[in-house]
Amino acid sequence: MSGARRKPAGFTMVELMVVIAIIGILIAILVPGLGAAYRYAQNLECQNNLKQIAMAVINYTADYKGAIPPCKYTGTSSLYWCNLLVRGNYLSADDTSQLGANEPSSKASVLRCPLATDEFVAEGDGIAYPAVKQGIDKAQGTARLGNATFKVDCSYYWNGYTANAGNVDVKSKRFPSVAVDPTKTADVKAALIHDLSEIRQRTSTVLAADGVLFDADQKSKRGRIAARHPGEAGDNTLTNVVYYDGHVDSIQRAPGDDYQFTDDGIQSSTDLDKVSPLFLLPKR
Repeated sequence: MSGARRKPAGFTMVELMVVIAIIGILIAILVPGLGAAYRYAQNLECQNNLKQIAMAVINYTADYKGAIPPCKYTGTSSLYWCNLLVRGNYLSADDTSQLGANEPSSKASVLRCPLATDEFVAEGDGIAYPAVKQGIDKAQGTARLGNATFKVDCSYYWNGYTANAGNVDVKSKRFPSVAVDPTKTADVKAALIHDLSEIRQRTSTVLAADGVLFDADQKSKRGRIAARHPGEAGDNTLTNVVYYDGHVDSIQRAPGDDYQFTDDGIQSSTDLDKVSPLFLLPKR
């Protein structure tokens, strides 16, 4: 039987070890690249969300003779800008009023940054500055905004001012979006609702950004703007911002508790004459 064929020999242990080592090296090379690509995709998704929000506002102003959406309807309605845009079919988002207090909604919503956490934030919550995701950072979370019958989950900071409680005051004349009381007289509401044509610096006036809630006039609450995305300075140092002309920008922010207010690229203050124009209507 000298002509009988031999069975092919299997892999030796050494050969198997070499193959496993090569696979391990390839995985080590590919995984960091895949992670970076995934984070880049999340950043693009966030920017696309902000662009859609800006387009929704522009379409809203076209339907309402140039009027900018109020950041909130006070009184019994308690509807926010995001509720108004969703109810008017300018944006699409799920009604979350029937969800449990801590039950998260889908992050597929245009109102949710893909890197926002499921921690829910209330309007009265205190948020430390800077918002750089150190431990439990509420500015990285989500606000469930609206009334008992209609709520949406939102993880974007709206350039607005609610401390006027629906009344005309000095500050409400400066912010592009302020609280409006629908029960007030027509002349009071007209003084509160700003027109898109009033914003003469649309390329530098912020409409929305990474973060939660608003009240841009309060220096103590500026931490409600979040750095959710990885940037040149490291993880959680990049803030996505959309302006009233519809363009999106990414602002590098320095991490750490010693970041000075006067050096903050996106800032707010009760001293309206010294603040950056990013969040304010130009002086009239």
